[in-house]
Amino acid sequence: MKHTMTVAALAAMMWSGAQAGDQWGPYNAEFPAASDGLVKKVKQADIFASAVAGRVQPFALSGWFKPSEPAPGRTLIAGVAGAQAGPGWFVCSVDGAFGFCGYGLEVVSPLKLAPNAWVHLAASYDGRRVTLYANGSAIARQDAVLKAEGFTPAPIKESAQAAPVDDFAPRISMGPRSKAATGYAGRIAGFTVTATALDEGAVRAMAATQPNDALINFESGSPSWPIQVRQMYGQVAPQDPWTLPKSGSPFQEPKAKPAYSGPALVQKDANLWTIKSWKLQAAPEVSAKPEHISSTGFDAAGWYQTTTPGTVLTTLVDRGVYPDPDYGLNNMAIPESLNKQDYWYRTSFQPPAAFKQGQRLFVTFKGVNYEAEVWINGRKLGGMKGAFVRGTFDISPYLKLKGDNVIAVRVSPPPHPGLPQEESIAAGAGENGGTLAQDGPTFIASEGWDWIPSVRDRNTGLWQDVELHATRDFKLGDAQVITALPKADNSVADVSIEVPVSNLSKSAQRVTVRATISRRDGSMKPIQVSKTVGLAPGEHSVRFTPADFAALKLKNPKLWWPNGYGAPDLHELKLEAMQGTQLSDQASTRFGVRAVTYELSLVDQGGHLRRVEADFTKGRELGVRITDGRHQAIKKLSDNNWATGLRPEAEWTAAIRPLEETTLSPFLVIKVNGVRIAARGGNWGTEDWRKRIDRERLEPYFRLHRDANVNIIRNWVGQNTEESFFELADEYGLMVMNDFWASTQDYNLEPQDVNLFMENARDVVKRYRNHPSVIMWFGRNEGVPQPVLNEALEAMIYQLDGTRWYSGSSNRVNLQNSGPYNYQTPTSYFTEHAKGFSVEVGTPSFPTIEAIKAAVPSTDQWPLTDTVTYHDWHPDGNGSVKTFNAAMAAGYGAPDSLADFERKAQLLNYESHRAIFEGMNAGLWRQHSGRMLWMTQPAWPSTMWQILSHDYDTHGAFYGVKSAAEPVHVQMNLPDYQLMVINNPAAALNGATLSYAAYDVQGKLLASGDKPVAVAAVSTSEPIDAGIGALVAQHKLIVLKLALKDADGKLLSQNAYWPSSTLAGQQGLNQLATVPLELSTRWTGAAARGERQLEVTMRNGGEVPALSGKLTLFNADGERILPVYFSDNYVALMPGESRTVSVTFKSQGAVRLDLRGWNVAPQSLRIGAQ
Repeated sequence: MKHTMTVAALAAMMWSGAQAGDQWGPYNAEFPAASDGLVKKVKQADIFASAVAGRVQPFALSGWFKPSEPAPGRTLIAGVAGAQAGPGWFVCSVDGAFGFCGYGLEVVSPLKLAPNAWVHLAASYDGRRVTLYANGSAIARQDAVLKAEGFTPAPIKESAQAAPVDDFAPRISMGPRSKAATGYAGRIAGFTVTATALDEGAVRAMAATQPNDALINFESGSPSWPIQVRQMYGQVAPQDPWTLPKSGSPFQEPKAKPAYSGPALVQKDANLWTIKSWKLQAAPEVSAKPEHISSTGFDAAGWYQTTTPGTVLTTLVDRGVYPDPDYGLNNMAIPESLNKQDYWYRTSFQPPAAFKQGQRLFVTFKGVNYEAEVWINGRKLGGMKGAFVRGTFDISPYLKLKGDNVIAVRVSPPPHPGLPQEESIAAGAGENGGTLAQDGPTFIASEGWDWIPSVRDRNTGLWQDVELHATRDFKLGDAQVITALPKADNSVADVSIEVPVSNLSKSAQRVTVRATISRRDGSMKPIQVSKTVGLAPGEHSVRFTPADFAALKLKNPKLWWPNGYGAPDLHELKLEAMQGTQLSDQASTRFGVRAVTYELSLVDQGGHLRRVEADFTKGRELGVRITDGRHQAIKKLSDNNWATGLRPEAEWTAAIRPLEETTLSPFLVIKVNGVRIAARGGNWGTEDWRKRIDRERLEPYFRLHRDANVNIIRNWVGQNTEESFFELADEYGLMVMNDFWASTQDYNLEPQDVNLFMENARDVVKRYRNHPSVIMWFGRNEGVPQPVLNEALEAMIYQLDGTRWYSGSSNRVNLQNSGPYNYQTPTSYFTEHAKGFSVEVGTPSFPTIEAIKAAVPSTDQWPLTDTVTYHDWHPDGNGSVKTFNAAMAAGYGAPDSLADFERKAQLLNYESHRAIFEGMNAGLWRQHSGRMLWMTQPAWPSTMWQILSHDYDTHGAFYGVKSAAEPVHVQMNLPDYQLMVINNPAAALNGATLSYAAYDVQGKLLASGDKPVAVAAVSTSEPIDAGIGALVAQHKLIVLKLALKDADGKLLSQNAYWPSSTLAGQQGLNQLATVPLELSTRWTGAAARGERQLEVTMRNGGEVPALSGKLTLFNADGERILPVYFSDNYVALMPGESRTVSVTFKSQGAVRLDLRGWNVAPQSLRIGAQ
């Protein structure tokens, strides 16, 4: 058999791309330094199928190569990779010299590869030796017999689950990247693999014609971000009736709540009033014309008094038209017709007493979903569109100074509401959203997602406040406050203020703009600056900078810090526009003195990945944009990572600081006030599925998040974009990643009206840019918006904000990919999942039995039925509970009742949620910089993806997170059982002691000891071997208690584990004897805000460990007290150990405290009034 290819055959095939039976290629490719490799699957089952006795038959690798820069060390360039892209045979570079590499063999030639010059290289193997050719001449030879190992396909079984042949076949591999080899940078032309050896004549013919770069389309190893090529549009026909969820109980009867009966106007500030009283009616029920509806003579007596702010559905539920959709399957009793009709809102009011002749009066709608037509006193004012844009109208020309004025608003729902998918065991979780996504700035999740059912009115209505605002000729706009910390010790803060001022008159006038900075608690002397300017009619900007006003250089300022790193201090800014001696307008805003910078890996113009710290505030000062988020500038890297571009104008400016440490590349690291923040938190799909967003309702959720020690949340797809959300995030130290209203690329529909989208987006940025909690902007959930929208958003963010990073995608670009969302083993969160900065990782999170009983009829509670499935207990999809149920059955035994299921679920909840963040801790600043749960906030009474319940109850997941995310933390790593201390604060931990004690299930102490610990600031200790792994191996199951104390003996952190050598070994926990904990209480006096505080001490007087001791608080009538704030819960107590827990709540009179647990004897304790 002849094993050489003829010159004529090669010449005919070199550039044609024709495939011979014994040739693969040619391939053309280019690889920037920041790149991924390219892999081509071979159609034939095995290039080396003719291997005999394990020996590789003759073959050759050849092509043109043009390095763009020298390749240090051993660099694979192009070749054949083994099965599943394993090692193979390659043209390579060894210390800059052309060579042949693979399977322990290196043949190196004397030829040094010159940058930016084409060279033809070939490596030919004839069965006895390897010959290297350069530009058609042989330059090196080495005798060798190559083995076929790695190229022999694994046996393929004939079954539906067998891997396809392609998974075992070799690949053509070009420019491979791995941690063990430097990546090739440069171009490859005509790379070919032949299943025959090449003689010198054949190689000389191939090298005769140098490639013409201009005529070749090179495939890039670093492609740009793709555009959307497919999409899903939800239900296209009504769901089959037999798949609809079914309940053993009827729908509840509607129950009306007392309606608002207060005054129409409630004063908010000297020149600001909220319109509180509105009436509502469906437009088809109203035959009158708008001119009549908006006049005083119209009779609206039969209309519904609204709950405002609030949606149509909220009003109809509150007025007793429909049952509470939070409960059971009540949502199925509410018709879809609510999202297919318009509505009229109507109010009447008299001018405020403080309103003076000569003033102007504006009405502002702070949020209407989706479109509104506004009328006053029979005259049309105009319209607004999009749920997130404010509509402001001058009503002065139509205002009656005496008597009633009538405002009527016709509100239209989004035009593409889609069809609902009702989750059931038969139907499954269904799709996420549908046609509503194309409407852009609205509540796209209200069509239904895998964490809420369809909201029947699609959140239509006046969902935010409506205000009246009085001014004279000068009107203030949305001021921007920018803070910078120019000194490393943060001893000085520069505050810059830009104030939009509109001259509403028809002539130029002078105005004095006064800005006063203070703190609400009076802890600083107010700082006041002012400027008098002449302004022509129209809008202008008045600027106050530290360069012009020395007072704006704040000395030793109180800073805003994320939760766990310091107090989230806030400052007040009051603005006044003085027209002579008269106050024309005034406004106020809050801001935090803080500086946010970002450690990022960015792709520069030369294709190199540069690790930098980006300061967008400095970039704004210098007038340069730092990042380039266009599709063509976002580049693919190795390991399926992506990085955004670095703009050339920023490359050598003070806006970026080069970093030598690249361990976390390309992932994001957030720094606040110069300190690296270990970002631990979660996503908010929406704060409430019916947009009940008053501060009183939302604040407990934020307080609980703070108490869980998380420091970052995400405004997913912008569904939480309202003032109360950002104000509370500011106050509780929760950083916010803020999305706009586009969802998953290649899945959800893209917004169709870009101008509408941008109008809403611009208003959102101007409105919320002063909130220190907002630390970055995302254009889209899980993907980059279409180019026209993405580029408009990026440019707008620079123009209207300029101090924060905008990234088109919430994942993958300098971030980790999303998921997983179903139950995974705790070990996997240490070893494989959510590396880098992960914005979404989730696991089922079943609530307390009390929360389930409050949301699900007794007939549907056990076994888990359609009703529980409707409340998101997914039988399939991303959050399939199959792995959760399997882990429970294997580890604890199959449950036999709801109480048994819930008891076992809480142990899984605690362990899995703790592991998610302890897995991050174990690799903090080496592998990980951020990890966020999907989700932390439930939008309704859910059983999935949450750390607390919609009714404020807190279950095992909450306390698992609270433990793992605490500022100073002691933990056991998996799978090696090493101990570690995490020190998040910006102060070193010295002289600490880590104590451990291990028990068996009979309570026998197996081992104990102390380890000295010292940990640098914002860092972790080295792993500490205390022999835990050996104990687990020997005893199969142990209970481990850890405690960390400082140099003075103060307890800093404690933790408990119950590791077993196998999952089935967890069933040994069922052998733990029941322990009757000793329970004692005492009142500790009144807490803040009218709350009471109870101190509860639990003591384990038994002989075995007591696990998952759970306290629940009830009032004297047996109703749960919610919200209630426990300093700890689901506690584990070793024999003889005590734990004191503080319980803070608002409730009068006597209370009842219940205790239960894994092996804790249930008990109730009645506690008299304080």
